[in-house]
Amino acid sequence: MNGWFAAAAGLSAFTCGLHVIVGGRIAARPLLAATDLGRIVKFTTYYCWHLVTIAIGALAVAFACSARAGAATDLAVFATVIAFLFAMWSLGMIAMFRLSLVQFCQWILFFPIGVLGLIGSLG
Repeated sequence: MNGWFAAAAGLSAFTCGLHVIVGGRIAARPLLAATDLGRIVKFTTYYCWHLVTIAIGALAVAFACSARAGAATDLAVFATVIAFLFAMWSLGMIAMFRLSLVQFCQWILFFPIGVLGLIGSLG
C-alpha cells in the first residue's frame, strides 16, 4: 500500500465531491438558469462541467488503484501530471484574466494532489 497515493486518492475524491456539491450550486445551477446564453454555449459548458467531474473522479480511482499496487505506476504518474496541469491552468487563467486567487481557488485543490502523487511516485 502506498500511503501517498492513498492520500492523493482521498483528496481527489474530496475535491470531486466539492466540485459536485459546491460547484453545482455556484456554477452549474446558475449556468442552466441563465437566459442570456445561447443553447450551444450553455449546454456545451454544462457538458464540460460534467467532464471535469468525471476527470476528478478518475484521478481518485487512478490514485486508489496505484495505492493498492503499492508502487508508482504509469497510471499514478499520469494522474499526477493531470493534477499539476489542472493547477497550472487555474493559475494561468488567474494571471491572464486578472482573476482573484481566492475566488478562483481551484489551483489550491489540485496542487496538493499533484504533490502527493509526486511524493508517492518518488518513494
